[in-house]
Amino acid sequence: MSWARLTTLLFFVVLCTNCWSQDPAPVPTVGAQTITLGELQQRAAEQAENVLVATQQAEAAELELDAYRAGLKPRLELAATLPNYFRTSTQVTLDDGSIAFREIELNNSSVSLLANQRIAATGGLIGLETALQRTDNFAQSSKSYNGAPVRLSFRQPILAFNPWRWDRRLLPLQAQLTDRARDAARADAALDATDLFFDLVSADQERRIAETNREANQTLYTIAQERYELGQINRGDLVQLQLELASAEQNLLRAERLVGSASAAILQYLGEAYTGQLLEPETPTATAALTDLDVAATRATTLLAERPELLDIARRTLEAERDADRIRRDLGPRLDLDASIGLIRNADALDPIYSDPQNERIVSLTFAVPLVDWGQRRSLNKRAATELALARQLGERTELNLQSQLTQLLDQWRTVRQELVLATQIRDLAEERFRISQESYTLGAIPLTDLTFAQQNRDQNTRAYAETLRAYWLTYTNLERLTLYDFINDKPLYQ
Repeated sequence: MSWARLTTLLFFVVLCTNCWSQDPAPVPTVGAQTITLGELQQRAAEQAENVLVATQQAEAAELELDAYRAGLKPRLELAATLPNYFRTSTQVTLDDGSIAFREIELNNSSVSLLANQRIAATGGLIGLETALQRTDNFAQSSKSYNGAPVRLSFRQPILAFNPWRWDRRLLPLQAQLTDRARDAARADAALDATDLFFDLVSADQERRIAETNREANQTLYTIAQERYELGQINRGDLVQLQLELASAEQNLLRAERLVGSASAAILQYLGEAYTGQLLEPETPTATAALTDLDVAATRATTLLAERPELLDIARRTLEAERDADRIRRDLGPRLDLDASIGLIRNADALDPIYSDPQNERIVSLTFAVPLVDWGQRRSLNKRAATELALARQLGERTELNLQSQLTQLLDQWRTVRQELVLATQIRDLAEERFRISQESYTLGAIPLTDLTFAQQNRDQNTRAYAETLRAYWLTYTNLERLTLYDFINDKPLYQ
């Protein structure tokens, strides 16, 4: 083999090794669609199944709150019975006590217009009504009218349970809870998407390693064949390089299969059909701005108050208080006030109903006291008290668990940032060592075993760097999920 040919091959080997720089550029995959971590997180936060469910629940809670507010506004109702005709016989008691049957043929028609207003603070109801009734007696060929041109009524349960007062507190809290739960679902989806993204990164990393190793091993095998013919290496080294080349080709096929599987998993998570298309991850770089990013423990702890779990505990506590109030009032004394004032009149003609009405005044106060309930009220009150105590205990435990999770994540965050800096340095050093070993082997300065070991060490540390990068972003995204805050851009998530 001439020195000119050997120099050309050596130059080609060095050129090949340049594809493994400090931040290796992806080897393009034919027909692949490039995707970034931020893009995938954003799409997952909009398209994931749990986000769709949480969004529907938030919308339902908001609609329920709108319905409650609408129920507190004045309502107007028109009611009419036209016609109400019947012809039958009915039983009549005569003056001497005997029973007789009379045939009747009547048509009772009525129409009313009612406006009412609910009072949420007391549970009372104010109504304003106008009504008219006409009776046609066909058997006696007569007609009569009964009307109330105007009637103002008031109904007030004094000691009864008032659901409107409790709904005024519960429904806004429920709407706030589901809104925060939607943000939490988005953050959960972003965390899942991060894990899926780095599954794709790992698969693509394996593909890139296998692609580069195949090219490098092909070049080295070509050189080894020339050196074997010249008697500079033995048959074992040549077979070893041939084995490395076959292994690289096999690893490339396996890596391409893993890329397809990871791409399918991402598309399925996003609710999109997988038809064989591949995704190409744009691996985020470990910049100094990211490795120097610090999260203050006091600030993160303050942000925990926005977690939906704590809002849910507040809702459950309020519901337990409401149930206790319902039991106490439903099984206790009852006092109801009904009052109305207005104008009424009955006549054979329509005109007197409105031209000469009479005054109407009605007041009714109903009082009831349970005398013997065999301990039912006491037992139910005790049960409600235990449920309230449990809700408060669960609230304390939930808050403690969230704080423990945050403390653990902050400890991991401090460690993983240092790990990422070291993993970057180790990866770069392993890559440099491999380039030196490759050049040295080409010149015959080191044996094949040293080159193989350097290659394995480079591949191992490249994978270790990718896993550390995964741990970094999973830890950070977990911090975002727990606090619902974007520390990189210093703003709340999804707002």
